[in-house]
Amino acid sequence: MMKKSIKILLLFFVLLLFLQCEQIEVIESDIPFTEVNIVNGRLIGDSSKVSVSFTKSFPIERELSLEEVALESVTAYIWSRNQGVYPLQHVGEGNYEPIDILKIIPGESYELYAKINDERVFAETSVPIYPEIKEAKIQGDHINCKILPNLKTVYGAKYKIIPLDGLGEVFEEQVFYEVSNVLIDTTQAVEIKTSRLPNQYFNDPEKYIVSLTIYAFDENYKAYFATRENNKPIENIFSEGGGSVYWNVQGENTIGMFIAYTKLVLPNIE
Repeated sequence: MMKKSIKILLLFFVLLLFLQCEQIEVIESDIPFTEVNIVNGRLIGDSSKVSVSFTKSFPIERELSLEEVALESVTAYIWSRNQGVYPLQHVGEGNYEPIDILKIIPGESYELYAKINDERVFAETSVPIYPEIKEAKIQGDHINCKILPNLKTVYGAKYKIIPLDGLGEVFEEQVFYEVSNVLIDTTQAVEIKTSRLPNQYFNDPEKYIVSLTIYAFDENYKAYFATRENNKPIENIFSEGGGSVYWNVQGENTIGMFIAYTKLVLPNIE
């Protein structure tokens, strides 16, 4: 009798597990999709290359071309208090550029206004002034940089390693290892570092030249950087999501970043 009860109990648990697995399948295949507009704009200090893209999201199971997700009928312009209004025109694949030349000035603020169908979109960003570099050198297996910070600005750095003979592999950091915090006290230097330099460099450092690009971002970039991976698909169905991604573009059914930065290249790091 006891053995029979145990068998029934085991069968119950197997059936329960099976039903749970079936329910998970239903949940995974029936995730609701909401289409949103996506705005992506980067303003670079002292550059006249200005472009803002307007696209739409699509279900992950579909494969669409850039032309299919591009928004081609957006009315948009960029406004600056000291430079005026710059209407944007569609130049292809959802990219919009100023009709007239717009040079981005460090220290200036810029606002983006757009109308997508009947929805209004707004974003604002400030262009940081160039940072003062106190020190930049290779320490251990990475590059460490000390910067005298400015208000409402955050910093990141990326290395580039080029062989002197021009024949070997070029190593270039693609993603920031870290971005500094927003600081109120600008009298104290802030430290940032790169990711680990590649092993090939350490095997024969005399064969390479190392440069470092310092980026100074509008402070809004820090919140985006800290949350940027929250929109990755959840690989484990039993885990919780990481929360929302920070966007500075405002508008119903619209996400995105309209962000300004300046950059400074240090050509030879030792």
